[in-house]
Amino acid sequence: MYLKKSLLLFSFILFSLGLSLAGEPALSYKLYGFVRNDIYFNSRTNEQALDGLFNILPKPIELNTAGEDKNAVPNSEMLSVASRLGLDFSGTSFLGAKSSAKIECDFAGISTNYYLIRLRQAYLKLNWSKTELLVGQTWHPLFGSVLPTVPALSTGSPFQPFNRSPQIRLRQTLTEQFSVIAAAAYQMQYMTQGPNGTSASYMKNALQPDFYLGVESKNAQWLSGLAVSTKAIKINHQLLRSSSASVYSQFIDKKIQIKAKAMLGQNMSDYLMPGGIGVGIKDAEHNEDTYTNFNSFSSWFNLVYGTKLQVGLFAGFSQNLGTENELSLGTDSKYNAFGYGFYQNSQQLLNSLYRISPSICYQYSNIKLGLEYENTQAEYGQIKKDGNISSPGNVSNHRVMATISYHF
Repeated sequence: MYLKKSLLLFSFILFSLGLSLAGEPALSYKLYGFVRNDIYFNSRTNEQALDGLFNILPKPIELNTAGEDKNAVPNSEMLSVASRLGLDFSGTSFLGAKSSAKIECDFAGISTNYYLIRLRQAYLKLNWSKTELLVGQTWHPLFGSVLPTVPALSTGSPFQPFNRSPQIRLRQTLTEQFSVIAAAAYQMQYMTQGPNGTSASYMKNALQPDFYLGVESKNAQWLSGLAVSTKAIKINHQLLRSSSASVYSQFIDKKIQIKAKAMLGQNMSDYLMPGGIGVGIKDAEHNEDTYTNFNSFSSWFNLVYGTKLQVGLFAGFSQNLGTENELSLGTDSKYNAFGYGFYQNSQQLLNSLYRISPSICYQYSNIKLGLEYENTQAEYGQIKKDGNISSPGNVSNHRVMATISYHF
């Protein structure tokens, strides 16, 4: 019923647009999207989203009452919820700028209600000769201009930042090759993990958006850049600031693509990356917990060859670098932390993660097929007060994913 209502609503919007734009020749729109089906197999249980369609990292060994690893369970699923619809608009000039807009959705819904339409992007854009102003929800600037070419929906996550956020973003072209990007972003669908769950309230209460500043160099074959970002969250009376820095580059020429990115970051849970925040020493004045950032490093490399038939290789690495300040034991004699890669009951913390992933894709007209294998290795250990680990041990997940999509 909900799917039927959603499709009827979308059809009505398209019909209404046709009527309204028919009387305004300066306005136009273009419908785009794809119908996509994915099927996957995992050798063990993973941290994931969209019922496993978006794979993040393998869970550690956790023993049940029978002494068996409860996460050593293979699983498989087929889903169509990544299918996508979007509209691109272009219109008359405004303040001397060319105006455009985009609205885009998929059927990923909320929680397990996959048949519901989910907003992905919704923004307007003004373009002058050397200046671009964007207002609305789109990819976070840390997602960036350089991202891996892989069949998986996760696009290199958790080694690559993955986040769409409401934002105000300005790009200023300085020369034919150099530009500067500045942005202020807020949280909506991709949010910080904390003691009150995964929520945008931590940033709301801090009264400060996520600030981004970057510079890019671009020519016919090369695109390179570096960027810094800073944000603040507020839990109880404490304002906790975190920052990140990234460097990236890509070379594309005819049939070959070579891409790479490296990043140092703090409190990266809102980008679907390992690391977050931990509970520090008690604030005696307010009799409440304080919080500290986990530091982390991540990098990836991607090589792709071909056009119609593409073969590719993705390699990613992530390393925990401990906490900014020491953690404090709770009343249950356990450390408390929030973010991907930490497990409260067993006190296990992800220390390092790497992935090797070969793939092959074939495109015939508007039909695209992809096959990808992921070997992801994760090192876990017992968390220590400095945010590092003791007693390390490894787990691995072998994942095979196939996809077919029809683009229009």
